Amino acid sequence: MAHILLGITGSIAAYKAPLLIRKLQKAGHEVTAILTRAAKKFVTPLTLETLTRRPPLGNLWGREATAEAPGLWTQHIALARQADLLLIAPATAHLIARLAQGMCDDLLSAIFLSIRKPVLIAPAMEGNMYRHPTVQQNLRRLRRLPHVRIIPPGKGFLASGEQDVGRLASLQRIYLAVERALHPPLLHGKRILITAGATREPWDRVRFLSNGSTGKMALALAEAAYILGAQEIHLLAAHTEVALPKNLFHITPVSHAQSLLAAYQRLYERYDWVLFAAAVSDYTFAQTLDYKVRKKPEGLTLSLVPAPDILAWAGAHKKPHQLLIGFALDNPGEEANAYEKLLRKGADWMAINFISPQTGMGTDTNIIVLRSRHGHRHEIPLATKNTVALKLLEFIAHAMGSV
Repeated sequence: MAHILLGITGSIAAYKAPLLIRKLQKAGHEVTAILTRAAKKFVTPLTLETLTRRPPLGNLWGREATAEAPGLWTQHIALARQADLLLIAPATAHLIARLAQGMCDDLLSAIFLSIRKPVLIAPAMEGNMYRHPTVQQNLRRLRRLPHVRIIPPGKGFLASGEQDVGRLASLQRIYLAVERALHPPLLHGKRILITAGATREPWDRVRFLSNGSTGKMALALAEAAYILGAQEIHLLAAHTEVALPKNLFHITPVSHAQSLLAAYQRLYERYDWVLFAAAVSDYTFAQTLDYKVRKKPEGLTLSLVPAPDILAWAGAHKKPHQLLIGFALDNPGEEANAYEKLLRKGADWMAINFISPQTGMGTDTNIIVLRSRHGHRHEIPLATKNTVALKLLEFIAHAMGSV
């Protein structure tokens, strides 16, 4: 995978650096830590050396050369050439100011001036500091550099105890920014609409008909679309059991099939790719009651009617620029049924997965068979849903480029 230089500066948020290193390593990346002098007050070099299996660097004037690392004062040039990406997290107001002015008096700032690979900067500081006109001016100057991206800070508890903007972005947000910088932008300029979660068809005030969808696959698809450079990602989210990052995606909450259809009809025209990953109920109640039905000794018979078929409506009203990707969960060995569904409902692609202990609703892993109306058939083997989602979008992007 990639060789990442992780610059760590003197912010209390530096205590998260070891966790960030582990997250990057689990994704297969190699990490070299670059410590500023102030950063050593918050995280020890020994901790970073133990995790990265190499001493963290920080001295501009270098050390004796080894087989694994350059030496002497030219190490900043060699490191900049060898790395695939420079990530500075956390970045203090002081460090941001020095980078914006082109100052070069330590190893991290020297690497910044030397590297032409992607550079990601994740600020972390008190809210008033972050909002200060000088800090914002420095960030604007850095944003104008074509290879530099700023990862906006989040809101939450700060070192002062205040709740404000300035908190280091979540590790997941930073990780996704890293992956986005490293992957080819196959979805550059695309607007992506994804349905997510399980609809809940109401019967009375407290009971409903639903299913076991957790929204994991839809979230994995949204993150994969972000990694591949999508311009905008919008989730039409029914009930999910995973947290959806509101600061990264547009989210429109829906509850039942009719509300999901109404939201889709209101929004769909402006999107290029639509992924129907929500588990929409096939049936809804003929009558919804506005009170709680009390339990009675005798049995109970409920009347169900078909719920709106959102994929069929989308296929019938598809715009020329749109690509419709349906999802079908079926019993093992029933791929032909899902392929017939693809043709009947007017979708372009169908992602078929099967019910098993390792795949389908609520699992962390999946297996997908991709079928298209153009004749493609592609199997994505068992992997995490994040890996499957990325491979799915990559394959479709490449395939559509050749159709």
